[in-house]
Amino acid sequence: MLSKLFLHEKTVEILLNILEAEERGEKVYPLQISNILNSPYSHISRVIGEFEKNCIIESKLEGRTRVLRLTECGKKIALLLRDLKNELEKDLVSIMKVRKLQEIYENSKKDFYCLAPIIAELEILMNSTKDEGVLEEVRRLKKRLESESYAESFGRNEG
Repeated sequence: MLSKLFLHEKTVEILLNILEAEERGEKVYPLQISNILNSPYSHISRVIGEFEKNCIIESKLEGRTRVLRLTECGKKIALLLRDLKNELEKDLVSIMKVRKLQEIYENSKKDFYCLAPIIAELEILMNSTKDEGVLEEVRRLKKRLESESYAESFGRNEG
């Protein structure tokens, strides 16, 4: 997964957990993040300390518990990281395959012999990716090709 290559997963997840808790209107605590991420409290506390030192989060004591909150800059960073993480989690190989198949389709004769292999490749893609965006593109293109293939073979039978 590209997000692991580009982003230190635990650090990003700490920040995203704080963001998500805030978006749900919940308070978030270091121990809670430690439990969610199944990470040692000492590591979470060290990262949170760095975040505080760099004005990404603020914390305040409520009783004996430290409550965390993103600063304005921290929230901007967290939102950008979430967007970046979502982009990096996409199935980029399948996206490129779909684009190539669309290009082949656009430049091909629209007869059964040209459309059938493209449809077969789309079937393979449908079974090999979990990326919802890719699956939607595959379904859309497949439907278009199947209707064109059907119309072409129907037109041939008429003649």
